[in-house]
Amino acid sequence: MAGMTGMTMGKVLRRVAARHAMREAIIFEGRRYTYGQFNDRVNQLARGFLDLGITKGDKIAIYSRNCNEYFEAYFACAKIGAVLVTLNFRLSAGEIEYMINQSDSRVLLVESLFQDFFLPLLPQINVQKETILVIDGEPLIKGGVAYEDFILHYSSEEVDDQEVGPDDPVLLLYTSGTTGLPKGAMLTQANYIWDSLSYYYHIDILWRDRLLMGMPCIHNSGLHIFTNINMVRGLPMVLMRTWDPGEACRLIQEERCTYACVLVPMLKSLLQYPDIGKYDLSSFRLLLTAAASYTKEFVSEAMYKLGVDTVLVGYGLTEASPVVSIVETTGETLGKENCLGWPIWTVDIRIVDEEDRDVAPGGIGELLVRGPNVFAGYYKMEDATAEVLRGGWLHTGDLVRRDGDGCLFFVERRKDMIKSGGENVYALEVEMALVKSNPELADVAVIGVPDAKWGERVVAYVVLKPGVCLSEEQVLVRSRPNLAGYKLPKNIYFVEEMPRSSSGKVKKFILRERT
Repeated sequence: MAGMTGMTMGKVLRRVAARHAMREAIIFEGRRYTYGQFNDRVNQLARGFLDLGITKGDKIAIYSRNCNEYFEAYFACAKIGAVLVTLNFRLSAGEIEYMINQSDSRVLLVESLFQDFFLPLLPQINVQKETILVIDGEPLIKGGVAYEDFILHYSSEEVDDQEVGPDDPVLLLYTSGTTGLPKGAMLTQANYIWDSLSYYYHIDILWRDRLLMGMPCIHNSGLHIFTNINMVRGLPMVLMRTWDPGEACRLIQEERCTYACVLVPMLKSLLQYPDIGKYDLSSFRLLLTAAASYTKEFVSEAMYKLGVDTVLVGYGLTEASPVVSIVETTGETLGKENCLGWPIWTVDIRIVDEEDRDVAPGGIGELLVRGPNVFAGYYKMEDATAEVLRGGWLHTGDLVRRDGDGCLFFVERRKDMIKSGGENVYALEVEMALVKSNPELADVAVIGVPDAKWGERVVAYVVLKPGVCLSEEQVLVRSRPNLAGYKLPKNIYFVEEMPRSSSGKVKKFILRERT
């Protein structure tokens, strides 16, 4: 990290604003800010935070959908050494209360739409009422202040960030908490600088590119992937409040967007959008996707319907801020179906067994990662941090294998591996076989459920494509030639949609509770 020589995200913005002050930075619902204007607003907010008594290391929580204020809060924190805590607006009141208090957040930014959600929470959270800023609307919370009114009181003069260093945390992102209490992952300034450089190194970002950003800012997929490197290059970002396939098509057409990161579940909704053919998507050239399995047919469909010539796939996780591996050409995406790509240039990896011993070449084991993008640890959770970073390596919990070319392939989450009759069953393998055998399936999720005879039995939840009829017996008969008997699901359950997290991942724990 010494090679970063004090580089921080705040300095990144300051430098691009000085170099490209008149270039468009953010386009959002009729608002258009140049880099000079955006940097001014960030400085005003940063000065406001300082006036509230915020000091280096203090936490500022935000509960909002995507908006320009989200990025202003992120960079304001980066400039003064504060830490932005992103709150998932799809979580329960109890979970949000826990995150605000566990993170020691002192200031809260709330989108006006969600004020009613917070009214009963105010007595339970430690944030003072006078430090609640209301985004995009009038305050209903007693003592709350409208965001725009707040920043107007402060100068846009540059904030002195010399006391902020690359190893200082800048984001606190909470994990899903499906296996216990949510854990707040601390990501540093250097984590994000190094991660941004990885995209710069592995992906061709052009001077004429315009980024469509529709993934949620509560995750790295929205707040970070492509956005920071976009700013390093001084390029415009077209921001969506929430993901919507029709709105994505409209913005690509009207703003001539050229590239985007769209996670697989959201990409599926885009490709299935019935009016996609009515839009001029000819400007769109590059797509990065991740977060779920895919087939060659799926990639080909994306290339045809979106008109892109480059479809790349990557793998990452919150604790790696996030990218770990990526493909660099569409040929690799198509030629190595469902691969995760190769490790990025800054990381080392290992594939190990349950005793952290390296597995033989081609063997299946847990992926370990080491590099400057690996997080600093979980906030106020020393035991959990020591466990996940034991031996100096980030233990991802993901089972992978590596082929002869060094390409990584996802096999299963370690906690999701199914043990049936003494055999290991990898849900992803079953899911891929079901999709290939039954093209009428729009979505598939395989889980293991307790079974008195086998220990666990394999069960599949499936979603049919619109207008399709298919029976459980048909699915099983077609799939039997492609799956060993112990891997074949014992039950097929048809559902209208899968329960998913805000990042698009299937919440398999909910399916287990249903079964």
